[in-house]
Amino acid sequence: MAAAAASLVGLYFYQPQVELSLLAGAGWLTLVAFLGTILSYRVQGSTFGAVSFIPFLTAFVLYPSWATVGIVGASAMVAELIKPKMAIKRAFNVSQIVLAGCISSACYLLLGGRALQIDPSFQPIPHIAAVVVFLLVNTLAVAAVIGLAEGKSIIKTWAGGNSAGLVYDIVAIPGVFAFARAYVDWGGWGVGVLCALILGLRLTYQSKHQLETTNKELLELFVHTVEFRDPYTSGHSQRVSRYSRIIAQVVGLTPKEIDRISIAALLHDVGKIHEIFAPILMKPGRLTPEERAIMELHPIKSAELVAKISDLQDIVPSVRHHHENWDGTGYPDQLKGKEIPLGSRIIMFADTIDAMTTDRPYRKALGEAEVREELRKFRGIQFDPDICDALVGSPDFRRLFDSSDSGKVHSLTQILEIVRKRVKTPAVA
Repeated sequence: MAAAAASLVGLYFYQPQVELSLLAGAGWLTLVAFLGTILSYRVQGSTFGAVSFIPFLTAFVLYPSWATVGIVGASAMVAELIKPKMAIKRAFNVSQIVLAGCISSACYLLLGGRALQIDPSFQPIPHIAAVVVFLLVNTLAVAAVIGLAEGKSIIKTWAGGNSAGLVYDIVAIPGVFAFARAYVDWGGWGVGVLCALILGLRLTYQSKHQLETTNKELLELFVHTVEFRDPYTSGHSQRVSRYSRIIAQVVGLTPKEIDRISIAALLHDVGKIHEIFAPILMKPGRLTPEERAIMELHPIKSAELVAKISDLQDIVPSVRHHHENWDGTGYPDQLKGKEIPLGSRIIMFADTIDAMTTDRPYRKALGEAEVREELRKFRGIQFDPDICDALVGSPDFRRLFDSSDSGKVHSLTQILEIVRKRVKTPAVA
């Protein structure tokens, strides 16, 4: 709030004069943005998506001034007051829009940009800078709040939440100019077209993401159903998914690769739903060789089930081979070394760590030092030696045993954080 107020005062002193006749466009566009905001929809939990940032940015390039930012801020405040929300969240959401708008407008003016209502030609450098700066300030503000509240790295939070939306940010650059020209050339008709586009985007995004969320939640429900058969694996798949995410981060994979591996880890045991495993899973004692041979079929059954979902074809190998050992003694296909998919090698670590850190009838859960020793003991035998060295030598190894992090299990629904990445707002709390 302090930064927003200071930036607004700074923008006023930089260019105090205001041409009132040029504020009409800002007024119309904030009305469109207001429509986009009140038509926001639930993405996940208390996170909402909206499609209001293009009208805001269009207002800034139509007439970059402190008055335009003030109109946008007032519109955002009214929109915030319509829905029940904590006062601190309202203040943050309005302040971050004002802050981003002031810095974006200042960049536009400092780089020689002229209001599009005065000069409707495309001014590439100031225009691109204004859009990029607005999005950067907006998303960094949200990442900072999340990072500080949850004790996470702000940069990592920002990168993880916005990398998948890069294409949408790039599309926004010409999109903002197109909307601005629509108003300059067509006036109120241009605003009407913009309203129709905003409503269409809203309905499209809402339908798409509701369908995706429902599908993912059904998959998660399926995972829970499988685990109900085995009293000793309740929550196992969710923990393996979380561990896999941590290990993949340690290895240095991209956010997209981490997401896909965490999905594969969540689904790695779904094949156990098959009826041939039911009596074995309910058995309290150790398995006979025949029963163990049957259980070794579960990666194949899991892969067959996952393969039925077209969007998950790329993770089928990771699911099928998560019990392959580095030295080739695993199952079901006795792959060895780097023949084993990277995702499978990571899930092998996560799966084994969860087994070691869970109480079983025949032994107590192992501690951090004991798990580290076991991983080193089977380095190059069961485990990829490079991943083993990176994991046991990383400070993030302790996160596997951090009980305060247990609530951050990476479910399939949470994987749809990509929804928030794609629905570029301004992001809101």
